[in-house]
Amino acid sequence: MIQLGASPPERSRPDRPELRPAAELLPRVLDALPVGMAVFELAGEDFRFRYGNAGFVRVLALQRMPAEGEPVAEVFDRAERDAVVELFRLVRVSREPQSYFAAEGGHGPGPDRIWNIDVYPLLTAGRVSHVLVLAEQGQDNLEVRQRQQLEANRLRKKADHLASLEKAKSEFLRLASHELRGPAATLAGYLSMIEDGSMGPIPQRLRPVLPMLKAKTAQINLLANEMVEAARLEDGRLELKRKRVDLRQIVHRTIVTAQTMATPRHRVRFEDRVGGELWLLGDLMRLEIIIGNLLDNAIKYSPEGGDVTARLTTAGNCAVLSVRDKGIGIAAQDMDRLFKRFSRLVPHGNVPGTGLGLYLARELARLHEGDIIAVSKPGEGSEFILSLPLEPAGT
Repeated sequence: MIQLGASPPERSRPDRPELRPAAELLPRVLDALPVGMAVFELAGEDFRFRYGNAGFVRVLALQRMPAEGEPVAEVFDRAERDAVVELFRLVRVSREPQSYFAAEGGHGPGPDRIWNIDVYPLLTAGRVSHVLVLAEQGQDNLEVRQRQQLEANRLRKKADHLASLEKAKSEFLRLASHELRGPAATLAGYLSMIEDGSMGPIPQRLRPVLPMLKAKTAQINLLANEMVEAARLEDGRLELKRKRVDLRQIVHRTIVTAQTMATPRHRVRFEDRVGGELWLLGDLMRLEIIIGNLLDNAIKYSPEGGDVTARLTTAGNCAVLSVRDKGIGIAAQDMDRLFKRFSRLVPHGNVPGTGLGLYLARELARLHEGDIIAVSKPGEGSEFILSLPLEPAGT
């Protein structure tokens, strides 16, 4: 007798065929798709073929499946090569999907054979590491070759323009940071000599000014460091120097520094919900930049002063730092460009900075496999939430 709710005896179950592993089925599924699909990986300045389905060869009328590692310029037909290479470059620079139309034939009365590709960026740590290509074909009897040429020219001009802008920005960052660091180092040296008495007794009227001068010198160094880090990010030269660090100590130390640079109207409060050490594997200097930029942003955009609250806690296997201010807030339409490079959302001439702080903070957080999100309403202040993975257990 089989009781209700009880499992039937094992011997009464019919034999079930063993299922194939999903990994074995995936290539067959992809080959059955009616569209072509391929993945290219960025290697230096070039994209190289990593995978393609049967439809990719069929739609593009290729003689063979490209070899793994083959440059994109060698995959496509000579007539389309330059335009497609420019298309890939535009996707890398803009980090946005792009499309391209091409045609074969057009010499007779019949319809032309048209194919188009859509190229989608795949991001790793905020930068394009691969692209996904989807190719489709169709029939059309329009004069598509002229459209193709116009499209290729447009893409080429746009890519060249974006590339030149990016190069100019990077050159500016490198030059400006170099020009700032020299005078800042000289100023810091003289201030140190004045402070330790090497240049004689300090006049009484100068003593209250020294802390402000030191804070302004530190601010110049901060701006220069932001520019250097942003240039390294854009060039792909930024490498994290990871080690085991206590995030709680870093937050506390950075808050003390931020308070010394803030005006008397501001107060930076630390709400420690952890109460002990909080270990993670990270780059000490870059973590200080992330937290310092979040605090600096909260102070700058609270022109009336007030409390800036940094709350440290954990959620699952992540450390979470919330930085909240009571400042002017951010409009909904500005949230999309909040973390863009050189983005200045508030046209206040008295708000200092380069427009790199939040951009740099989020990019560095993502290099640590973390992220930053923002919550804000105009007139109600803002909250920036940093999450970082904790040190894996057993390390």
